[in-house]
Amino acid sequence: MTQITGKATVRVDGEELLSEVGATLNVGGVEREAQLGPRGVQGYKENPVAPSIQVTVQHTGETDIVQLAGITAASVLFETDTGVTYLMREAFVTEPPELDASAGTFALNFSGMGLERV
Repeated sequence: MTQITGKATVRVDGEELLSEVGATLNVGGVEREAQLGPRGVQGYKENPVAPSIQVTVQHTGETDIVQLAGITAASVLFETDTGVTYLMREAFVTEPPELDASAGTFALNFSGMGLERV
């Protein structure tokens, strides 16, 4: 029987993030937008979309949220439980993380110069 992806591990420069089960990968590429005229759709225009990874990190006494917020030029691996791995090159954190103290977590959002399956 075929296994369906159910969880992912995220590594930054080889170090695994202590994260929740769900992480999200956007492979980037091209976004297409319908262009309308008086009689309906006349075509579309394309806009580039950068790849992105979103992961919710568990906060512990050893977690340096300031250091994680400053990540630039990193190699980020998105490893699925089905054995598929994606590499984001020259990755950087896109916005400062906010620590939710009641949940003990914060979100890290990455973008990068490219994404490839490895």
